[in-house]
Amino acid sequence: MNVSNDEQRRGRLKQFLKVLSEDPSLSNQDGLEETKSLSELLVFSGYRSWDEPVDMSEVLSQLLRKLGFEACSVDMMEHVVNGGTIDEFMNSRCHRLHSEHQDRF
Repeated sequence: MNVSNDEQRRGRLKQFLKVLSEDPSLSNQDGLEETKSLSELLVFSGYRSWDEPVDMSEVLSQLLRKLGFEACSVDMMEHVVNGGTIDEFMNSRCHRLHSEHQDRF
């Protein structure tokens, strides 16, 4: 594995998580149903780990597909890093899966 590429991915993830932690749409939890456990999300998404670490990027992509989105976790990450909110992403149907994202994860 390319160390530089790994460092870039870690940096990008760190940036995403920082921006995500500041997302005002995530602090407004009024009217939301009870939070689901990770095991419930794994079952709902259809994710199979085969006794390996859970790839949360893949879980999120599968959850998005189950919810009718053609977007993947990379699309969501790009949207948030570029200043968008999770609410905006979830309320938009314009996020499409791009072939360039398929080989990232």
